[in-house]
Amino acid sequence: NWYMSGRSPIEFRTKMKEAGRTQVRFDGSPENDWLCPSSPENQKLEIDSMVEVATKYDVDGIHFDYIRYPDKDACFCGRCRELFEKQIGRKVEHWPADVRKNPALRETWHEFRRGNITPIVAAVAEAVHKNRPKVKVSAAVWPFWNTERDNISQDWKLWCEKGYMDFVCPMDYRERNAQFRNM
Repeated sequence: NWYMSGRSPIEFRTKMKEAGRTQVRFDGSPENDWLCPSSPENQKLEIDSMVEVATKYDVDGIHFDYIRYPDKDACFCGRCRELFEKQIGRKVEHWPADVRKNPALRETWHEFRRGNITPIVAAVAEAVHKNRPKVKVSAAVWPFWNTERDNISQDWKLWCEKGYMDFVCPMDYRERNAQFRNM
């Protein structure tokens, strides 16, 4: 979903970067392979694309992949700051350091990020379930929900509880058998 590297045409990635629709890292460096989830244009693109595939083509399912942030260090772009400050009703004096140092602000920041992901999942699921009830909605998810909902903003437990997902595919593959057993 948000990850453009690999299969996305270079022209599209360049266009998104030039339009300011890609992510920015905590240290201010660009994260050009990822679309910013706070962008209304990016949100519309994700929803419209997935709903189009699910409703116009004879598919059995629609699958979310990379429906998350790359990690806890993204996105800290100007739009994210502006929207976050609007949400909390004040300026963040030392951006972005304060969203990590202040525990209350940190939790609000995590909620903000999840608030950029979950509505996309909900909108796609609701449209697909309404228009094509037999089409299944699924997602590739990181297995440790309790920590990753903050780190990458993937709140898949909530998505299941709300009925947005027909099933999830935990990414529980590991290089060593012992790692897999420990999971």
